[in-house]
Amino acid sequence: MKLFVLRHGETLLNRQRKFYGSLNVSLDKKGFQQADEVAKKLTPYTFSRIIISDMLRTKQTAVPILNQNPTIHPIIDARFNEMGFGDWEGLNANEIQALDPIGWQKWLNEPFKVAPGNGEGYICFKHRVLEAFQDYYQDDRTGCQTLLIAHLGVLRALHHVWFPNLNYWNTNFLAGDYSVYTINNEGVQLTSYNV
Repeated sequence: MKLFVLRHGETLLNRQRKFYGSLNVSLDKKGFQQADEVAKKLTPYTFSRIIISDMLRTKQTAVPILNQNPTIHPIIDARFNEMGFGDWEGLNANEIQALDPIGWQKWLNEPFKVAPGNGEGYICFKHRVLEAFQDYYQDDRTGCQTLLIAHLGVLRALHHVWFPNLNYWNTNFLAGDYSVYTINNEGVQLTSYNV
């Protein structure tokens, strides 16, 4: 399988550095421009399938790409939605610390073990993302080119499963950019990053 992964375009809450995994927000002006630009960058490629999380920002990012690929019916899969941050949704780090100083500090100390306030824990999040990917990978009988349009946390979770020795937080998939993996029985190779 050749897997193209694309982080959705920018939103206002990105610029405000807010936690907003489950909030169904729109792209901002720059995000729509990024969607148009990445569609042009992807013009040379033919995809067998396009998978999109079930969030407005990924669907909006997909529109110009789908316009270039009118014969493809996108697959909407909520298992690729961003991690839910519960009570912390729509807040920045300072606001979370003021609201929930003990929970915030626990999460900072062990972000892979402690769930955000009434949110989704990382282990459950990673499991649902990996389970979704495995379903598509096992269904891939022809070595097709797949495009996944998702979120920073989703792309980091997959990348960290494949490259566990790399620092999770230093892996930064940029809004509106795509990266490419080649995946086969020998393993996973990252062939392009933030194009």
